[in-house]
Amino acid sequence: MNDATIARIMEEMSYGLYIVGSTGSDDVDGMMADWVMQVSFRPRMLAVAFENDARTLQNLRKHGSFTVNVLSQEAHSMSVAARFAQPYFEEKIRGRGTTLTRVHHKLEDVAYRLTASGVPVLDDAMAWLECVAEQFVGVGDHTLVIGRVTDGELRHDGEPLTSRYTGWSYSG
Repeated sequence: MNDATIARIMEEMSYGLYIVGSTGSDDVDGMMADWVMQVSFRPRMLAVAFENDARTLQNLRKHGSFTVNVLSQEAHSMSVAARFAQPYFEEKIRGRGTTLTRVHHKLEDVAYRLTASGVPVLDDAMAWLECVAEQFVGVGDHTLVIGRVTDGELRHDGEPLTSRYTGWSYSG
């Protein structure tokens, strides 16, 4: 079996689409993540996979706290999620290593509040969890961050936004 076939099969796997909020030294940020899962009941822990060069991963290494915002399958959630589809630094998608300097401030014009730890919770999220990063595990071109859940809120019931629902894929 060749890599293209494996990639195609992996594209068929359905994932949730989440907005992970973080804070850096100069501002707050959010990114779309679909490789998120619960990994422990006691204590409540989850894991998120980040590209090794992700700005959010840099923020987590410095600050330690992050949020996982769960969007619903409401029409408005699709437009909110789309704001987070591009990376913070444009050069990451336009020929990595180029001199492009455009920065995407993805939380600009998005309503949010900060938790006591200073990480963003989207007003449009149907639910959210706040976590403290406890482990960073290198896995190929990604880093798996395992976080202990410290807070959260279910704001309303609904169907969570998924890659199957949006038709968006992230399989490399």
